[in-house]
This record gives sequence, C-alpha cells and structure tokens, in this order.
Amino acid sequence: MELDIIATDEIELEIIDDIELPTNFDAFGGPFPYDTKHVRRVAGSLLAEAMAIAKPRAAFKLSLVKVEELGSGHRVQIGPITLESQVLTDNLKDLGRVFPFLCTEGPELANWSATLSPRDKTAAFVIRYMALKEAERRLEARLTELYGLSNLGAMSPGVLPAWPLTGQKDLFQLLSPLPSQLGVCLKGESFWMSPDVSSSGLFFETEVGFHNCRLCPLDTCPLRRFGRDHVENVPIQGLLG
Repeated sequence: MELDIIATDEIELEIIDDIELPTNFDAFGGPFPYDTKHVRRVAGSLLAEAMAIAKPRAAFKLSLVKVEELGSGHRVQIGPITLESQVLTDNLKDLGRVFPFLCTEGPELANWSATLSPRDKTAAFVIRYMALKEAERRLEARLTELYGLSNLGAMSPGVLPAWPLTGQKDLFQLLSPLPSQLGVCLKGESFWMSPDVSSSGLFFETEVGFHNCRLCPLDTCPLRRFGRDHVENVPIQGLLG
C-alpha cells in the first residue's frame, strides 16, 4: 500500500562548491584524526599543495516526509522513496520536511592522496578530513541561513543497525542527480562511498540534538563527527537491535 502523500523527489536543492580549506590547522580548530606532532608537521608541508587543487563540496535537497506506523512495522516516505526503519520513524515523525545531504572532499584530493608515499598518505588524510569538515560546516550554516533552523539532528546509513549501510542505495536515489554532480558514487554492493572521505545522510529539525554518531561504538572512527555519549542522545527503544 502506498502512503497517501503528495510529494515530489525534490522541492529545493543546492550545491555549495566554493569551499576553501583553512590556511592552517589553528584556523580549522580541530580535533584531527591521527593527531601527533609528526603528522601535523608532514601535513603542514603538504597543505599548500593540497589547497591548490582541493575542491570540497556539499549539496542538499529539501524533501517532504511522511511517517506511518503499521503494527510492528515502521515506514517513512521521503519524496518518492519509502524506507522501513524505527530510528527513522522515531526521529522524523511530526516533521513535514527533511534535508538529505551529501558532503565530500572531492575526487581531486582523493586522487592526489593516491599518488603520495605511504608515510605521507596518513598526513594527507588529515587534510582530506579538514576538507570534509569544512564542507559539512558550510552546509549546516547554509541550512540554518535558508530555513532558520535552530537545532539540527543528523542520521547516516551504516552508523547504527537500525539503518544499515545498505540504506545508502535509497539515499543516493533520493539525492539524484547530486551525487554525480559532486563526483561521488557508491562502490558496488559494498555501499561505501568514493571518494572515501565523504558523508551522507539526513539533516532534520530536532529539539534534542540527536546525532547517531554519538551512539556509534566505533570510538576510533577517523570520521566521527561527535564524541560518544549516553546522556544527551538516549538510545531509542529498539535502536540498537
């Protein structure tokens, strides 16, 4: 049975492609993955070269959303895509809109990093991480500016079992044609993104500041957006099962 929502797959969309890297690590503010004096020194020697080619970018769609609970099932329709996930329905119920997003370092930095020595690749990852974080920062600022959002929550496929990494397939379909315009694709049936240093998911308005990154048990993940906690983001019933 189709949900009785009248929706298009996009209401508004925007690409942000004028993002520049910070000129130094102090300007970025950190924290950094693999943060040691040696890594910072090597990364500092590579930064000017990276800045000359870096083209991080970000994009979002404003989409209509409707949630329906069917007995023990949970279903949410975002534009033309229907998803079944309790974490999605619990966080998106009572909302009329959601912002599917995609941020990336860009293929330029990824291709550049592939040419470096193994020693330099670790330091280059710090720069690639900076590029992604700048893209995310610009995207969140733009959403706040356009829609007056005071508090953004975020969910991403693959962080929690309740929305596994296979959800990338539906998310990329929802985001189309933005992934190809940003130079991002999925790596076959693995559903990992290429370039590797990219992020995707849903931004939404929230009063409790839910970010599923704060519930993820992978404390050493280099792309962690927030520290892990168990207070502000209490696990939703059934979230981890």
